[in-house]
Amino acid sequence: MTSTAVALVADVPAAPCRTEAVSLAQRTANFLFGAPSARRAHGGAETSFTPRVLRGDGWRRRREASAVFAVDRKGAAAEERLPRIWVSEPAADGAGRIFVASYPSGADCGGWRALELADIYFSEALGASGEEAHRRRIDCYRAAEILLLHAAARGNVAAHCRLGVIYEGDLCEGEYWDGLLGGRALHTAQTPCDARAYLHFSYGAYHGHGECCWRLGDMVAAGRGCESSFGRAFGLYRRGYELEGASLDEDRASTGNAALRLARAFELGRGCEQDFRRARTWYRLAAIGLGAAFDAGQWHFKRERIEARRGIARMAQEIAGNY
Repeated sequence: MTSTAVALVADVPAAPCRTEAVSLAQRTANFLFGAPSARRAHGGAETSFTPRVLRGDGWRRRREASAVFAVDRKGAAAEERLPRIWVSEPAADGAGRIFVASYPSGADCGGWRALELADIYFSEALGASGEEAHRRRIDCYRAAEILLLHAAARGNVAAHCRLGVIYEGDLCEGEYWDGLLGGRALHTAQTPCDARAYLHFSYGAYHGHGECCWRLGDMVAAGRGCESSFGRAFGLYRRGYELEGASLDEDRASTGNAALRLARAFELGRGCEQDFRRARTWYRLAAIGLGAAFDAGQWHFKRERIEARRGIARMAQEIAGNY
């Protein structure tokens, strides 16, 4: 073989390898049942391809070392597409994690399956408080990001909203998926988080997503990813409230948050004339919406709920002039 031929062979990128985190048994279960564990496929907490007699210390150590997620076939051949992702959940006995799902797995029109999986990891991350859960929290958000990118690629508007939340708060702390080519992707490392969040929220607002409207309004008011404009932000808050209020499956948390921002605007005269009576009305609507969301289990809006209630009392004091 000539030196030229050797050089050409050397330049050919190696085929990407499958992750070793997922066992052959789990891959077989995924192929046969659509789930990478027989336990999940049959709905039993104790079901496993590994006989009970073989579940020794080595088996337990491998399970305890299982990651939140594993990316399959990440490499040169996959750099222009999103990867298959294997995701896990905590084991029933609390010792380690077990891979329970893979995505993509079959057709997912609209990306709803990907969004469902992403919401599971979003919820787990929200519940992973404290410094000891710091690594797991980031990994949950990383798994959610990849799943949400899959859903967004399938046209799911809600996935764009969740992606905006991740990027706005830098929830992955800089550890974002960078498998797509840099010049053609919104979520690449070269694009600042604020710019990514602004683009995703803008997409959702354009397609009539109420939460994207008031979240985009926050970014516009603060000048994050764009020029600051209180007038434009006020318009986005009002549109967000109207969109959610007119929806048959109204999101009370989203309605409450939009109302809270309108109340702040009227109280401070930002984007509108200062009006304490209107501010009180909007604070009341915010307290109703956020209170219903909090009672339904959305406890992470506790601070906004308290702010709305305090706003009602503050506006009553301003109107009465009792200082």
